[in-house]
Amino acid sequence: MGLGDITRAGVLAAVAECQGLGRETFRRRYGFGRALTYVLVVDGDSYDSKAIAGVAHLYSVGALLSADDFSGGARTVAHRLRALGFTVEDGSTAADRPQQAEPQILLQPRGGPRLRGAQNFAKSVHQGIRISDIQDVLGDQATTLKALYPDGIARLWGATPTAQANNEKVRALRDRRVGDDVYFYTANHFFARARILHLFTSSPVARRVWGADSDDATWEHIMALGDVEEFPTPVLAAPVLRQMNVPAPLWSLTLRSPEIYRSVLPLLPAKSRPVVPPPLTPPSATADQLTAEGLLERLGSLRTHRQPGSRTPSRHQPLALLWAISRISADRPRLTPWALFRTEVSPLLAEFGLPGSKVTPEYPFWHLRGSGLWEVHGMERDAGTTPGTGALDTHQPVAGLTHTSAELLRDPLVRLQAVIKLCSTYFDGVDQRELLNRVGLAGYATADGLVDEGEDADGQEGAAATERATGPAARRTRTSSQLVRDAAIATRVKELHGHACQICETRLQYKRRPYSEAAHIRGLGTPHDGPDELPNLLCLCPNHHVLFDGLEIYVGVDGVVRHTHGDESVGRLRQHNGHPIDEAHLDYHRTLCELSRITRS
Repeated sequence: MGLGDITRAGVLAAVAECQGLGRETFRRRYGFGRALTYVLVVDGDSYDSKAIAGVAHLYSVGALLSADDFSGGARTVAHRLRALGFTVEDGSTAADRPQQAEPQILLQPRGGPRLRGAQNFAKSVHQGIRISDIQDVLGDQATTLKALYPDGIARLWGATPTAQANNEKVRALRDRRVGDDVYFYTANHFFARARILHLFTSSPVARRVWGADSDDATWEHIMALGDVEEFPTPVLAAPVLRQMNVPAPLWSLTLRSPEIYRSVLPLLPAKSRPVVPPPLTPPSATADQLTAEGLLERLGSLRTHRQPGSRTPSRHQPLALLWAISRISADRPRLTPWALFRTEVSPLLAEFGLPGSKVTPEYPFWHLRGSGLWEVHGMERDAGTTPGTGALDTHQPVAGLTHTSAELLRDPLVRLQAVIKLCSTYFDGVDQRELLNRVGLAGYATADGLVDEGEDADGQEGAAATERATGPAARRTRTSSQLVRDAAIATRVKELHGHACQICETRLQYKRRPYSEAAHIRGLGTPHDGPDELPNLLCLCPNHHVLFDGLEIYVGVDGVVRHTHGDESVGRLRQHNGHPIDEAHLDYHRTLCELSRITRS
């Protein structure tokens, strides 16, 4: 694969995404630098040619080309873009659109007692450091700090260097910038916020302010901070980290983009919310700020075709949307070329479409635009007509979920609610479990999701032996990726409850030792993507663990445990003061049980 695989439709799709994100955010998201020699010009606006080409390749054939993949350099990129009919200009003379800076969010662990985290924060951020006390080691930084802090008190925080290559901390140290917002973290809570005013590196300053750790390293990557705000009540970090797809607990300095920052602002205290400029989006996008509620409403009111004399809506559009949602769940590109769409969606239409309906993948590919959740690039918008397969084969347009709807569907709860909305609205009389399995959403069958490709959902071998064998059982070698669980957290929840099931109070003994199981409320496997943390765990006996994971029981909003099918009460979930349970995880599990009721009916 290479530049020759890039299509005109892929380029147009990449340009549209760049318009929505802004050039700087677009480059950062896909790992490209600013164009130095050639820029792509579309409708008078300039774009970084390599970045556009790399993402265009993603939307043309499904694989991103990185900056290192362009063996022929910028000139070959320019040649390919021109061959596709685009204008490419010399970067030194092309007009460049002014960029609008937005703050990123920097997550900063404070450090525990071993690193003197609390003492260092109180000393250098809460109280501040007198500039006059460190002036002899500041060098040329003294003038800058005096200008930033007219009262002579500098608010400083630092980070130790790391020898690893391109890990989370390295990227955060490299890409953070003046104007970003820093949230300080400890004990699974955010307790303070500040704005970066200045960045510099100085081991002498760090040693004077904080000394050194047990490895004789010092916090030499220094931030000068302003607008410091310590929260009266610490903010639970788990929901914020979850929405940003950051593992909990937070161990490393972590940086996330402006658009991700905007997505978590509602979870942060109102006083601490900065004024964030709106994203660089075309007028058509800003006119319609899609919410999760709006997305679900649109999914339930698709303008579908109805056969003559029938009130039953066609399933073509809902099937295409379920297929698109499965791509988001699997972290695949949201936009796909017509050839791939046709290959993967046509069998779904044949198997799950209305009886007697024709297999016409071109219909949802084109007409889903009317939902406001779908976009097509590479063909003129000829309202009221459906391009034939011949025209689509010739132009190979690209289509898929809009950037906004795809971002909303990255939230596991919104994604689950979307699946429920589609299944309950359009697939009455369909084997919905088989449907979800066929579109790539089999993980919704259990609360723990798909955690090992080598086992069926019930953990049993996929095929039974047809004959009885003698001697030791046969073995096979398998390579797989497995989730890493924190055994200490599982042990903690069991000890807090004395190994007694939180539902039935059963205390089991196994080999003369207490036995219980730690059950994740929102599973760690795909598509649930739950966090491995204490608020996402229950201490259960094996029986109730199986029923909970199998979606046979759930915890109601009143704390009563009920059967999913019939709603009979099982008992009340016992709570423990030292074991906080995140209600959002219980709500997710309840919603999953709702899907189970729908798919079994």
